Amino acid sequence: MTWLIAAAAAAWMPLAHGKACTENDAVEADAMVDHLDSWPQINTAFSKYSHCDDGEIAEGYSEAIERLLTDHWKASPELDAQIKLNPSLESFVLRHINSTLDTDDLAKIVTLATKSCPEGMIPLCKALVNAASQAER
Repeated sequence: MTWLIAAAAAAWMPLAHGKACTENDAVEADAMVDHLDSWPQINTAFSKYSHCDDGEIAEGYSEAIERLLTDHWKASPELDAQIKLNPSLESFVLRHINSTLDTDDLAKIVTLATKSCPEGMIPLCKALVNAASQAER
């Protein structure tokens, strides 16, 4: 009986957390991951495929976010603008600053967010520093 209850609960979990990632969604999300080179594209991917944020796709999101933060820091005001359009994007971005990232890049995120934080972005920069610092541990 316990097994039956656990199986029923597991079957309902995707419904409790939102949309399930279909095979087609996973294929589309995976194809999109390779072309995420701007914050609007990250926001679009998050809006369309956040329900597929697992495994290889999640690692692709993390890598894209890492590259944008470390190689295109000057575009960080666009991240702030996208978060204003879609506030839940912030937690998605912060979640993808994690231990799968290169430690040198995590350190670079801390440095950039600390020393080159654009005007009006101090709360976001502090959140980026916190996420990168936690991931470095």
